[in-house]
Amino acid sequence: MLKMLLGTLLMIFLILAIGSVVLEEFPGAQPLWEEGKVHAVSLYNSSLGKFGMTGTLLLIIAICFLAGTSKHY
Repeated sequence: MLKMLLGTLLMIFLILAIGSVVLEEFPGAQPLWEEGKVHAVSLYNSSLGKFGMTGTLLLIIAICFLAGTSKHY
């Protein structure tokens, strides 16, 4: 359990670090990043309206768990 949690935190850190480097090196990707954030927030807000806070959090956790346990890379 602890190993999975630490792996998840490390993966989040790596995604953030790589994303920062990519956005610094390629400033043209900034509008694409902003558009992705708008879509993510819209999806999150619609999920809140449909499933509520607890359902949305469980859905996010389930998606992360399924993505983390997938053996297809």
